[in-house]
Amino acid sequence: MIVSVKQWNEPVKQVENLRALGCHVVYRPPLTLVKRAIRNFIPDRDYRRHIKRIASQANLVVISQGKNMDGLPWMEASRSSGLKYAIIAQTAAEDWWPDDEFALRAAVAYEHASAVYFVSEANLVLSRLQFASPLAQARVVRNPFNVSYAARTAWPSDPEDSLALACVGRLDIVQKRQDLLIQVLSLPHWRSRPVRISLVGQGVNELSLRRLVDMMNLKNIDFTGFVDDIETLWSRHHALILPSQYEGMPVALVEAMLCGRAAIVTDVAGNRELIRDGINGFLAKAPTLELLDEAMNRAWTNRGSLMEMGRVAAEDVRKWVSEDPGTDFACELDTVIEQ
Repeated sequence: MIVSVKQWNEPVKQVENLRALGCHVVYRPPLTLVKRAIRNFIPDRDYRRHIKRIASQANLVVISQGKNMDGLPWMEASRSSGLKYAIIAQTAAEDWWPDDEFALRAAVAYEHASAVYFVSEANLVLSRLQFASPLAQARVVRNPFNVSYAARTAWPSDPEDSLALACVGRLDIVQKRQDLLIQVLSLPHWRSRPVRISLVGQGVNELSLRRLVDMMNLKNIDFTGFVDDIETLWSRHHALILPSQYEGMPVALVEAMLCGRAAIVTDVAGNRELIRDGINGFLAKAPTLELLDEAMNRAWTNRGSLMEMGRVAAEDVRKWVSEDPGTDFACELDTVIEQ
């Protein structure tokens, strides 16, 4: 198996894991100014050359994207090279729609794929609308997670009347909207409550978020950085909070539920597919200050029920995801190869 990845300044654990399993890793170096200029005039040349170099004898090219539109040049290069390809899309966003030309190109590329995978039903529905195409080959799959499937995480030892929430995700305001959470916590009724928040992760907006916390004079928000031990993280928090603007199916949500934690999330993408409002978590109807505050207030009022809601969440998520979704997906790809 050959894996083509962007070249980073430091080794990436997930890439090194693939190498350890016997995958041949090919790095794509950063683009120079000259290459960027060439790509502007001949958009698909580099993609076709790279695809032919690494995948000319491949049984299947798997194109993994962040957003549902990121991988279009790779799809077109695979198709023009006569290669069989499958597409994975991790997110789709309502606030960015393709123009007519891009939507038509995307529709053609998606419909000619041997298989198309989304991580939430909501992302699939949105992508059909954005590309104005039925995406006949599309289906929903599950992502791997980073906690034990049998996780039984201890409940925090905080005082009974307090609330500890963890916001788990990269520090990227455009998608994750940690700024909304900070604004809610600056409201008078939240300032008076014994609540602590952990912002878990790293990202391009860490400095801005720290400055915002300082500007609001909030003392109950901690920046933990990246955390490897997710089960230990949840032993110190009562619930997950995700004020996202858009999503796919947040792995952080799946992991929190596996660890027996309820979640307060915005009603975007796949969140509604897992969260039953008032039963295993709380849905904010949209990522706005007023609606996030409303959902968080309900969680505060029902904080004595969060342990039981977390128990229900743990049962619900195990009906939704298997113990080994990575192997499930590998078997799925084997089926596509054999077709």
